[in-house]
Amino acid sequence: MPLSLNLPNRITIGRFLLAIVLFLLMELVCRGRVGFPWYAAFVLYMVTVTSDGLDGYLARSRNQITAFGRIADPFADKVVICGVLILAQDLPATAWAVPAWLVLLVVAREFLVSGLRGYLEGRGTGFAARWEGKTKLVVQAIFCGALLFYPGSRFGWVRFGLEVWLWVTAVVTVWSAIAYVRRATELLRTGADV
Repeated sequence: MPLSLNLPNRITIGRFLLAIVLFLLMELVCRGRVGFPWYAAFVLYMVTVTSDGLDGYLARSRNQITAFGRIADPFADKVVICGVLILAQDLPATAWAVPAWLVLLVVAREFLVSGLRGYLEGRGTGFAARWEGKTKLVVQAIFCGALLFYPGSRFGWVRFGLEVWLWVTAVVTVWSAIAYVRRATELLRTGADV
């Protein structure tokens, strides 16, 4: 079956391209700097993240849900969030706010849930995203947004918010992983599509 490049799928592909530009901006322009380059990274990040809701909304409202979109949309989310965390952990202006254990936690959770989804869907059992995963994405997106905003602003309240939100992000990431593991266990035990 050929790839359907409808509007929602084009937006998803556009998010991948924006993510690449964002990562280049972070690595090449923001490294060692504070101020304006980080505002540019923040704006680009916000466009990338907010377009996530647009492609899903258009796919549902136009009845244009495709297999490509079901795989590429959450994959794009993972690339953006994990990419920002990995690069921010290595950049002087943001490294203090992104401990290696948090990056490992987020990446491990994504591998775990993606592996479970692939295994279950390969067996013909649906394992679509649920509210736990959407909540996790929103929490991580807020953390990454604050992370990119802080070096441009240096507002004390943003730094404090980052310090608090780091722990919120860690807790919600673990909580969502446990929720998906429990769901996968139930599906494997019953053989049903929950």
